[in-house]
Amino acid sequence: MSTPSQTQVMRLLGGAALVGVVAGIAASLMLWIIEQGTELFYVHLPSVLGVVALPWWWAAGMLVIGAGLVVLAKKLPGATGPGPLSGFHFDLPLVVVPSVLAAALATLIFGMVLGPEAPLIVLGSAVGALVSRNADPQTRKAMMLLGGVAAIGAVFGNPFVTAFMVLEFAAIGMVPAMLITPVLVALASSYVVQIGIWGIPGFGVHSLSVPGLPSYSSIAVGDLVTALVVSVVAGVIAILARKGGLAFERYSSTRVTRGLFIGAIVTAAVVCISMTIFDVAPQLILFSGSAGMSSLIEQTSIVSILVILAGKAIAYAMALGGGFRGGPIFPATFLGVAVAVLTVAILPSDSVSALAAAAIAASAAAMIKLPATSALLGMVLIVGAGPDVAPFAILGAVIGFGIRTFVDSKDESVEERVIESEGLIA
Repeated sequence: MSTPSQTQVMRLLGGAALVGVVAGIAASLMLWIIEQGTELFYVHLPSVLGVVALPWWWAAGMLVIGAGLVVLAKKLPGATGPGPLSGFHFDLPLVVVPSVLAAALATLIFGMVLGPEAPLIVLGSAVGALVSRNADPQTRKAMMLLGGVAAIGAVFGNPFVTAFMVLEFAAIGMVPAMLITPVLVALASSYVVQIGIWGIPGFGVHSLSVPGLPSYSSIAVGDLVTALVVSVVAGVIAILARKGGLAFERYSSTRVTRGLFIGAIVTAAVVCISMTIFDVAPQLILFSGSAGMSSLIEQTSIVSILVILAGKAIAYAMALGGGFRGGPIFPATFLGVAVAVLTVAILPSDSVSALAAAAIAASAAAMIKLPATSALLGMVLIVGAGPDVAPFAILGAVIGFGIRTFVDSKDESVEERVIESEGLIA
């Protein structure tokens, strides 16, 4: 996106407020639909049919139904757009948006392991495009960015997380620096929609903080050493999930329907094994993981935590590469918390709060390659433990980013050698 003029920026400030409100409302409604849909198919409908304890086969059926609905969505114009491994997209054409949102709703409601952030960006950018449909192309692109930013702010529950992300985008040249002020206006407008104004209640704030964590008020050297190791483990696990998703994507990209159903069936098999053999609740394997954090923190069995960690990572890889639609951030943070909980189960004297901050930041940075945003996520999710977890979040983000950078450089070297060998053969 080229740099807009000062006059365009001033106009954008007014447009940002409007787009922020509309995108915030749209995002809140989408999150409400996802929440209500999940309750309907995983709580209310089983209860009506007399299913008391949710069996594995019910979850398997829901996953297969979700895959079938995504198959139908891929027949719409745009075929559900780019996948979750391709980054965040603020400029998709309007014709693609219905297929993306339909696939995302099927993915998220029926339990596949992705988050809502990427489809919210698509929804918000569509709002920006519609509001500015008569504007020049440059202004329209800017409004699409503002709408996407305002929408994703609804799920982070804190406008500064999204602001940090945009600042990081600006630092690497993806967003013009002159748009930072309109971005803040859009985020503020969206946040007002959530918290309410003039006594009018808002749609509600989605809290990111992990509940049930003990306070952490004194940094111990031993915790820093353990956090370093935990960050490496969390970063590697996130990379393995990403690699698994990329490998599966190469297969499923030419076998779309088969890939979706394979992803759903493998995830269902993981749920079946976890529930029937290890007595692990299905919500600890399915969905983005944000709602299962409190149950994860309560786990004390090393075997159960290992099953949750492995199962979530496998299901995550299936969702990333199988053709489903959603965002990659929240499942990555869940994996980080699982690594921290596992470590404390092995070493009870360590602080789960400090280690969780490091592991969340490491796994997020390894997945999305945004270290500053990942560090802030690690801090915000563990904010209830106190400000002393901040160094751990920064440490984890640096390590996770370093691991991702190292892996990417190795991948590029391999690709270059392949290209050179193909050139020699040719």
